[in-house]
Amino acid sequence: MRKVLVVDDEVLIRMTVTDALEDAGFEVIEAGTVDEALDKIDDGTIHFLFTDIQMPGLLMGVDLAHEVAARFPHAGIVVASGRITPGEIDLPSSAQFFSKPYDLDLIVARFESMSKSADQRASSSHVSETSGR
Repeated sequence: MRKVLVVDDEVLIRMTVTDALEDAGFEVIEAGTVDEALDKIDDGTIHFLFTDIQMPGLLMGVDLAHEVAARFPHAGIVVASGRITPGEIDLPSSAQFFSKPYDLDLIVARFESMSKSADQRASSSHVSETSGR
């Protein structure tokens, strides 16, 4: 099962996104701050990240996005903000930006699409490995 790390300091938003992703079949790990999220990714692999950009503390969601991109190069990353635009920040090339308020169905569909792409890459890699034997 694919793991999504959902990071938002607004509890209701985090719960809503978490519920929608769990309903879609994803395993969700939640964090309310970037520091908490960094502790959670130390515990194991994540496949996807959903994070708000503006977070309490010294690090912002964009810092987390860069850390996840560095640690998990194939991870799908979605960042969201109601105040900042993509042109105002330096996102990892693999990250996708959504403005708040966002369509939750669109977020779920984006993660489902990224999951299918990851599954196809894994399947292609497995076929290449077994045919090379």
